[in-house]
Amino acid sequence: MPIVIPSPITGKKPKIDDSVYIAPTAVIIGDVTIEKNTNIWFGAVIRADRGPIKIGKNTSIQENVSIHIEKGTSVSIGSKCIIGHHAMIHGPVEIGDGCLVGIGSNVLHNTKMHEGSMIAAGAVITNNEIPSRELWAGVPAKLLKKLPEEEELIGEKTAGEYVENGKKFREFFEKKFKVIS
Repeated sequence: MPIVIPSPITGKKPKIDDSVYIAPTAVIIGDVTIEKNTNIWFGAVIRADRGPIKIGKNTSIQENVSIHIEKGTSVSIGSKCIIGHHAMIHGPVEIGDGCLVGIGSNVLHNTKMHEGSMIAAGAVITNNEIPSRELWAGVPAKLLKKLPEEEELIGEKTAGEYVENGKKFREFFEKKFKVIS
């Protein structure tokens, strides 16, 4: 059973759409809003004890992702985004629709990713604005290449698969384990 609790600091409670899949070992604390069909995978920690975190529809927060904020700031993650395994999002951060944050990358303070942008695996980015459809890589991250306008956004290509996986995992856990609240 995931840990979903109010913030001990502000008392604000998570608001999670009924269609969301949350893995049993995920932790969600405080002023978190999670919209329809999003999935939060094993070991993810979303801690909004000092400001709001909002996650849009059909987004995948994968294993061991950490999302947190500086006091009085926020994190906003759009719809149809993929936040890769072991990534760290530390706000204030804005991530637009259809973005991909690569495995093990760090998206830090005052970063804004516009629609369809990507951060490569292992990259570290802070205090940057990433235009739509650009791939940034490295430490510190720099523009690697522009992505084709005519292609589907990277998040949109794979978000649906994760939505379906989340539904299958949710059904599996509901059938196999008695939930005690």
